Amino acid sequence: METEKLRQIIADGMEHEHLVLNGDGRHFDLTIVSAAFVGLNRIQQHQLIYKVLGDLMKEDVHALNMKTFTPEAWAARK
Repeated sequence: METEKLRQIIADGMEHEHLVLNGDGRHFDLTIVSAAFVGLNRIQQHQLIYKVLGDLMKEDVHALNMKTFTPEAWAARK
């Protein structure tokens, strides 16, 4: 899976203020900031990403390291 293609799938699949994806075609690192994460715990946030990716997680994406942030948490981090 091309990194840019996967980034576009995630970008199109959920609202976000910031999204960075790096990878080698099978292993990826994602940093995403979204208001959709407000009120959700870390597992629920990751589940939203998995839902967007659907069947891609079965064969096309071997590993996805996620850093998910609400806009408030992202702002406090800086």
